[in-house]
Amino acid sequence: MASPCTLTLDDGTHYDLSPLGSAQSDYIAQVGETSYNLNICRGVVGELHAVEDPDTVGGYVRKDQGDFVLGRVHTNLTLSPMTNEPMYVITDGSPCPLNPDARASTAIRFICSPSDFNAGKPLLVATLPPQDPCHFYFEWRSHVACPTNPKSSLESGHYIAFGAILAIAIITWFGGHTLYNRFYLGRRGSAQFPLFHIPRPKISLPTFKSRSNGNGEGSSGGPKWGSWRRRSQRSGNGYTSIRADENDEEEGFAGRFSLDDDELDADAEDLTGVNETNAWRNQAATNGSAGVNGEAGAGAGKGKNVGVHQGLVDI
Repeated sequence: MASPCTLTLDDGTHYDLSPLGSAQSDYIAQVGETSYNLNICRGVVGELHAVEDPDTVGGYVRKDQGDFVLGRVHTNLTLSPMTNEPMYVITDGSPCPLNPDARASTAIRFICSPSDFNAGKPLLVATLPPQDPCHFYFEWRSHVACPTNPKSSLESGHYIAFGAILAIAIITWFGGHTLYNRFYLGRRGSAQFPLFHIPRPKISLPTFKSRSNGNGEGSSGGPKWGSWRRRSQRSGNGYTSIRADENDEEEGFAGRFSLDDDELDADAEDLTGVNETNAWRNQAATNGSAGVNGEAGAGAGKGKNVGVHQGLVDI
């Protein structure tokens, strides 16, 4: 059942004019010296003179011989056929002056006016017939006449309630954790607030390792960091090669140099050969000095020089 003084269309458009019902005073439309007293969806408040059933009167005009009733109150709204706006129609008023068999009636068309924050007031726009009228037409501008949608209002109310509950829950959680961290754990500053810490993902770049052959070169044919070797000819100190450890790349290119076992053996043989050569040179020098007769000076030096070079040739 529809509520009093309301109108709901098939598309959900809803009108509610019940706030316009006034229990303190009537609405007055003044035209010259004539005052039209009206109320909406309830009986008029003003005192009536010589009127039957005054509690059911929805509007009247003050006259000397008695008040003229514009119509009897009811709580039904209709839709204007031309403007699709709500209308309030009251009928069964006083007998018409020119046709006693007909009864007075009044139609009020409500116009949505958001700028009118008050209730507004009726404005008489037409009367029929012009002389001794019996039918009256009013317009009433008010923000109360603007349509509403009860379903959307209900849904928005649900959203507001849900948002309020969610806000209360978040504030309670935040405040409880803050008090716990401050008074129980003794934290201060930003550490006492339950802030979210998003862990940063660790990204590890892939490493590419290639197999190296005996020359320290990878499968692609080029030298690789940490696996190359430097080759050098045999030097006088006996070191034949210097190479970096295969794990130098993982240790930050801190190469650890080492000698092979074969190289150590070669170094020992080289040292032995040097000692034997030195001993032979000393023996040849002694024999050369003793075998030269009567030649001291240049002859002795010549024999000594020949022995030294001869020893080198033999080696």
